[in-house]
Amino acid sequence: MGKAPAKPAGKAAAKSGKGGKGAAPTGGIFGAVNKLWLILFLMCLIPFLIPTLILLVVAMLPTLAALFAERGSAKQAWVSVGGMNFAGISYWLLNLWFAHHTIGYALEQLRSITPLVVAYSSSALGWAIYLAMPPVVNAITTVTSQRRVVQLSAQQRKLVEQWGDGVISREPAKAKDETASAAGGEKGNGAATPPTPGPAPARGRA
Repeated sequence: MGKAPAKPAGKAAAKSGKGGKGAAPTGGIFGAVNKLWLILFLMCLIPFLIPTLILLVVAMLPTLAALFAERGSAKQAWVSVGGMNFAGISYWLLNLWFAHHTIGYALEQLRSITPLVVAYSSSALGWAIYLAMPPVVNAITTVTSQRRVVQLSAQQRKLVEQWGDGVISREPAKAKDETASAAGGEKGNGAATPPTPGPAPARGRA
């Protein structure tokens, strides 16, 4: 019996590709529906978030200023300023959430000026912490290093008293250096010396 002619690989791949395209993509329609529901849910939350947004945007202006004013890739000032700024406004924010979460109540809190004074003063304290901590940490590190050096020196003196001056002798290090230099010199001489020719082959008699 004759074998059926094999189909070309290109045609088979094309058919499989067409079949893959014709198949319904998994999660395509459902993904769009989920995004639509998420957008609708966020839009429904906007009326409830407006009082909070009004209070936070006005009270957290120093944090935004620190975020955009600081240059460089490692921006850390806004973290310190933002933490203290949020801590300063947190009391009035909790009152807004658990008392009257309305736009009028949020504006009333801002008109009283006290929340803004506390929030901006807290952000200034955050700036002070950010500027003062690096020198403090540097000073602590220096003192710790000096204390470690003193401790190591005391331990060294004790070892010298117990074992003699040979403990701190540098002769083994010098011997190693001389051995390494001698080995390097021998390698250099060997590379520079041309190979010796071997004996000439003996000629045969005529």
